[in-house]
Amino acid sequence: MLLSLRCRLAGISLLIISAVLASVSRAEEAAPSSGELTQPAVAGTPANANDETPATGPAFEIVTLRDGLQVLLGGGGNTAVWSGADGVVLVDDKLGSVTAELLETVNRIAPGGIRFVINTHWHSDHTGANEPIGRSGGVIIAHENVRARMSSDQFIAVMQRQVPASDPAALPIVTFADAVTMYLNGDRLDVIHLADAHTDGDAVLWWRDANIVHVGDIFRNGSYPYIDTSSGGSLAGLVAALEVVLARADERTVIIPGHGPIATRADLAAYRDMVVEIGRKVREMIEQGRSLEEILAAGPAADYDEQYAGSFMPAEMFIGILYEDLTSRPPGP
Repeated sequence: MLLSLRCRLAGISLLIISAVLASVSRAEEAAPSSGELTQPAVAGTPANANDETPATGPAFEIVTLRDGLQVLLGGGGNTAVWSGADGVVLVDDKLGSVTAELLETVNRIAPGGIRFVINTHWHSDHTGANEPIGRSGGVIIAHENVRARMSSDQFIAVMQRQVPASDPAALPIVTFADAVTMYLNGDRLDVIHLADAHTDGDAVLWWRDANIVHVGDIFRNGSYPYIDTSSGGSLAGLVAALEVVLARADERTVIIPGHGPIATRADLAAYRDMVVEIGRKVREMIEQGRSLEEILAAGPAADYDEQYAGSFMPAEMFIGILYEDLTSRPPGP
C-alpha cells in the first residue's frame, strides 16, 4: 500500500513538474530575444526539499521586538530568542549548516545555555540545531507529529526527495497533542497545534503579555505558501490556521512568520485573502474539468506574482501543489 501511494504521489509530482516546465518553455518562446542572459522564471524544484539554502554565508539580521525577545532572520526559518531570568528559549533553530553561527549569535544575545527549543514543525530548516542542543541538555518540545516524522524516513513527493530519520538526540523529548503553556521570563507562552496546514505538526506560539506570535511556515511573508501535502498539509488546513491566528490578533499584534520580515495583522490578512482567492480559482477550474497545464496557462495567480512569486515557490509550483491537493481529496458539499 505504501509503495502504491508513493508511486501515485510521484506520478502527480512529475506531472506538476512537467506542466510547470512546459509553461516556462512557452513563456520563454514568447519572450523577445536579447543578448542578455536571464534566469528562467522557474528552475524546477528547490535545492533543499524543506526550504531554501542560504545563497551566501549565514548573516542573520537581528530584530529586537522587546527586551528579552529577538528574532534572527535568515539562514533557514526565522528563529525567536526568548531570554530572561528563567533561561533561554529558542523557537526553531534553522538549517544544520549554520548551527555554529546560530549558537554563537544566541550566546552573544543571551549568554548561557539554551534551556528549551520549540519546533514549529519538522522541516530541517527549522530543526537543524536540535541535535547539538539536545546533546548539551536543551529540552526540545514539539507537536507529537513532529517527533513521529523526525523518527522515521520521510518522502516529500512534490520535491521527489527522501529525507532520512533524524539522530535520536535531535528528537523532541516533550510532545503535546493540542496545546501546551509555558510560564517563563515574565510572560505566558501559549503553544497551539493547528492541524494539517503547512504540515500535520504545525504549532503557533503566542506570547500573551507581549502580544507577539510566531506562526512558523503557515505564513511565509513575501512568498507563496509551501503546503507540504506529503506531510499532511492541505489548502483547507492552511486557511483554517490563518483564520485562527487572525481571530486572535489585533492591529498591535507583532507576527513572526516562518520566513521573511516581521509582519502585522494586515499583512497576514492580505496573505489569507491571496491564498483563498487562488485556491478558489484553481478549485473552480478543476471542477470545470481543466488539466493542470490549462490551469497554469490561465494564470490564476497573476495578480499576486509581483508581491509573492519567488525562486523558492514560483506561482507555477504553488498552483501545482494546490492541484495535487484538491484533486486527491473528495469534493466538498
